[in-house]
Amino acid sequence: MKTCKNAPGRLARLLCASLMMAAAAQGTFADEIRIKMLDKSDSGTLAFEPGFVKVNPGDTIVFEPTQMGGHSSVSLLVPPGAQAWSGAPDKEMRVRLATEGVYVYACAAHKMMGMAGVILVGKPVNLDEARKTAKAESAKFLLNKDRLEMELGQVK
Repeated sequence: MKTCKNAPGRLARLLCASLMMAAAAQGTFADEIRIKMLDKSDSGTLAFEPGFVKVNPGDTIVFEPTQMGGHSSVSLLVPPGAQAWSGAPDKEMRVRLATEGVYVYACAAHKMMGMAGVILVGKPVNLDEARKTAKAESAKFLLNKDRLEMELGQVK
């Protein structure tokens, strides 16, 4: 870690120390957003609740298995430079999202049933690609065929 010992003058050292403290504290302001994995929700059967969330870079998403049905979360699309993820069935999974863009995800076991959702981190830099992915994935759904389109409709 850099130090401020070599900064010329007391004011420069104080400014340097303040900037370092602000940079270190930046991660402490990140939020934790919980998404439930459900057999049934207000939006229908086999759903993530909420199905769309908008978060800030650095926030953590917690996929919470509130109903044990073999539910998991696996990324279908992440922005360039972001990390893909794949969680185990019926296990809580935490994903820290630092890269701006649209993330599309699904339950591995119930993807064909339309159990999918959307996360927007910051700006939707890859919205066109997200729409193409949602259209291609939705064409394979047996149920909830319009779910991803509805969730992407909330991206602003």
